[in-house]
Amino acid sequence: MRRLRNLSLVLLAVFPVACCCDDPYDDHPPQALPVPAEIEVEVYDPVSNGVWEGVGVRVVEAYQEWSGCICGTTRPNLFLTTDRNGLVYLSPTVLAEFDVGFALDTGGRAILSPRFDADQAVVTLEVFADGFQSVLVDVPLSWDQPYAFVAVPFE
Repeated sequence: MRRLRNLSLVLLAVFPVACCCDDPYDDHPPQALPVPAEIEVEVYDPVSNGVWEGVGVRVVEAYQEWSGCICGTTRPNLFLTTDRNGLVYLSPTVLAEFDVGFALDTGGRAILSPRFDADQAVVTLEVFADGFQSVLVDVPLSWDQPYAFVAVPFE
């Protein structure tokens, strides 16, 4: 009887520890929510260090960790042009419009999940203008860094 009671005490001590352990591969808090993904692009001339106004920027494809997909855009004619400051902002809504496999929230915005197997994406952008060679740049995004600013040299 005494042995059974000791075993019961050991099990009571071990059981809560075993039940409370989180997934060892998940480094995000369990109450964490998805976050919107966004990219800001600056296009500049590396020779003059000035910025380019009116240069096209489009999303070509994106690798999505959650699906394992390298998804090419279904909207190849969609692009934005840099403003007078050489900037383009790809909001979560705009990223979703390129249709490159992002998970979407109820508002239709591109999001990144806190799940360890769904918290990263790499977006490939193309910077282009008539008379110039296009430049491709990969932009990594993650749940803990869902906003990226990238400066792209263009000449």
